[in-house]
Amino acid sequence: MTTAERALIEEDRLSPSDAAAAPSDANHSFTDAPVRRSPPRRALLQNALCLVCALAALAVLFLCALDELDEIRSRGLLNYITESLLTVSDGDSLSLGNRMSAAAFGATENGAADNSDGSVSAGLVAPIPLPRVYYIPKEEIAKGIYIEREKLEKKIFELYAFDYAKVPSGKYAILPTDLSAKSATDLKNDTSYHIDMNEVAAAAMQLAPETVTDEPLVLIVHTHGTEAFSKEGATCYGEDESGPRSTDTSQNVVAVGRALCEALNKAGIPTLQCETMHDKDSYIDAYERSAESIAAYLEKYPSIRYVFDVHRDSLIRNDRVKLRPVTLHDGEPCAQLMMLVGSDEKGAGSYDWQGNLTLAEAIQQKLTEDTLGVARQLCLRGASYNQQLAAHGLLLEIGSCGNSLSEAEAAARVFADAFAEVLKGE
Repeated sequence: MTTAERALIEEDRLSPSDAAAAPSDANHSFTDAPVRRSPPRRALLQNALCLVCALAALAVLFLCALDELDEIRSRGLLNYITESLLTVSDGDSLSLGNRMSAAAFGATENGAADNSDGSVSAGLVAPIPLPRVYYIPKEEIAKGIYIEREKLEKKIFELYAFDYAKVPSGKYAILPTDLSAKSATDLKNDTSYHIDMNEVAAAAMQLAPETVTDEPLVLIVHTHGTEAFSKEGATCYGEDESGPRSTDTSQNVVAVGRALCEALNKAGIPTLQCETMHDKDSYIDAYERSAESIAAYLEKYPSIRYVFDVHRDSLIRNDRVKLRPVTLHDGEPCAQLMMLVGSDEKGAGSYDWQGNLTLAEAIQQKLTEDTLGVARQLCLRGASYNQQLAAHGLLLEIGSCGNSLSEAEAAARVFADAFAEVLKGE
C-alpha cells in the first residue's frame, strides 16, 4: 500500500473539519501529525453516572444525619459515625446499610421491636436491604482478652504459690499441687492386664444414652465415711492432723457425697445416698459392711444401675508434706478427683469391669474437655472394691486430705455435670 493510499484511508477516519485541515501533500504520512479525536460518548455517560451516584450517596448521608443532628453536635461527627452508624444493636437501631436503603428507597413501619420495658416500638424496614457494615473495636476486644487472661494467670499463680518460710516450727506444709491427667486416656494400670486405651476411648464415644425414669438410678455410698479434710485456707498442719477424720457428716466425705447427690438430682438423675459411715466402728471390715448396704439398696430399688463409692484420697510425702491436688473451676479453687476402676484380677468373679472402665473414660473425656484439669489420671486396680455388685460402679477419690471441704464439694458438682452429660448422651 502506497503512502497516498494510506493517506486516503486516514482521511476517511477523520472528521470533516480534521480532513479539511489535513495536508494535501500525497507524500505526507498520516503519522506525521497527531490525530485529534472527540471523547467517546460512553465515557461521558459513565462519568455522569459516577457523579450522580456520588451526589446521591452524599444526599443519603445528609438525610440520615438530619434526624441525628443534635446527637452529632453533642458527640462529634467521628464518634457518631463509629459508634452509631456503623454498629448494629437491638431494638430500632439500624445498620448503615439499612439506613441508606431506607433513605434511598423509602421505608415501612414494622412494630416488632420489643423494648426492655415490655413495650413495642416500630422499626424501619428497608424494601431493598443493603449489606450491613459493622464497626468492631479490635483494640477494646484485645484489651478485654488480655485482662481476662491476666486475671486467670494471676489466680493460677496465687493458687500454686507457696512459701515454706511461713510454715511454723513443728508444723508440716500443705502443698498445692497439680496432679491433672495428661490426656483423657492417661491410665495408671496396677493390673497385669493389657489395656488399649485408644480402643477404650473409641468405645466410650459410642456409649448409648441411659433411659432415665422417676425410679432411682444412682446410689452413693461411703465405705470410708469418716474421711475428712483440712481446714479452710490451711497451709500447714500439726502432729494430730495427719489424716483428718470426723464422724460429723457435715464435715467429712459424707458431705461431699451429699453435694454430689443434690447435683445429680438437680440434673434430672434420680439419686439416693447411703450416709452410713461403714468405717466408723472398724476400718478393716468397712468394705464388707458397705457391700451389705449396697446389696440392701439394690434389693429395695432394683432400678439402681450405678453405684459410686465416694472417698477422699490421702497424699502425704515421706517428708510429711500433704499434697493438695487443686485447680480452678469458674475462677475458684476446686479439688482434683480420680476415678478408680476395680477388676476381677484378684478373684472377685466375672463381671463387666471393662464396661466400668469405658464409663470412666467417657466421664474423663467430658472432664478434660470442659474443665481446667479437674480430672486426675484414671486408675485400674486388681481388687473389685464392690463394683461387681451393680451393673456399673466406680470408686471416686474426690480431693485429698490436704484439700478443704469446699474444694471437694466443688469437684463433686463438676463430676455430677460430666456424668449427667454422659448418661444423657449430650
